[in-house]
Amino acid sequence: MKNQNRSPLAALALAAALAAGPAAAVDGISLIGGNGEDAKMGAIGLVWNWDKQWFKSGDWSLGGYWEADASYWKGDDPGGNSIAGIGFTPVFRYGSDSGSVAPYVEAGVGVHLFSSVRLNDEKKMGTAFEFGDHVGFGFRFGEGLRYDLGYRFQHYSNAGISENNGGVNFHQVRLKYGF
Repeated sequence: MKNQNRSPLAALALAAALAAGPAAAVDGISLIGGNGEDAKMGAIGLVWNWDKQWFKSGDWSLGGYWEADASYWKGDDPGGNSIAGIGFTPVFRYGSDSGSVAPYVEAGVGVHLFSSVRLNDEKKMGTAFEFGDHVGFGFRFGEGLRYDLGYRFQHYSNAGISENNGGVNFHQVRLKYGF
């Protein structure tokens, strides 16, 4: 039981260590909240924008970013368990780069490591190592399009690494502040 209590602290320590790097290297910070059938979750992430743009057409182009996050999940009853996790995801984004409100759509697939596989008495993930894929949409706004508000449908599973591949889905809201 004592190790489970240390896991959220370890995830927060990792997030702090990531944030301690050179400020110029990090392009933004994100806060994510989600609700699913089996759990609720929250995460804090660091974002590094890609310098590349493809398929530019007017103000629209394909680009993307890297996102490293530390998360905390709370399994629903009966027997809800707390889980800490870390993840790293490359995200492709197709969106506008101009105007006071700039819409986008995005998709990403990343890797995640969790402190436990048990969400509650009825739901377990197959492995502590999971893939996380998402699709989403949103808009950037504010001075220099510094703020980013979006919706994501996020799915976690182990892609068949183990026989138990009970995926976990979340509806998420993500707010990012760009530096």
